[in-house]
Amino acid sequence: CGPQFVDRIAIEAAVAKLPTGTRNVFLKFDVEGYNHEEIAGIFGCSVGNSKSQLHKARRKLRKLLAATRHKRHKINLAAQIICVCCAFLWLI
Repeated sequence: CGPQFVDRIAIEAAVAKLPTGTRNVFLKFDVEGYNHEEIAGIFGCSVGNSKSQLHKARRKLRKLLAATRHKRHKINLAAQIICVCCAFLWLI
């Protein structure tokens, strides 16, 4: 089916929907490159909590982005059906 593509707007919207704590850990670890020890020091939490929050953030992002891909697929399918109907009507 080819590579799946999720655009930047969808990613930013999904990240914005994360709870504050999980979003902050996700951004520090996956975007800014901090390690769990550094994140724990910044937020005053344990390393285990940092790892847990990152796991929750990634799991939620996967769910949100999968929903975005599903919505786009439905929109693309509807657009294709409309194009076929218009082409058919044009031939009549």
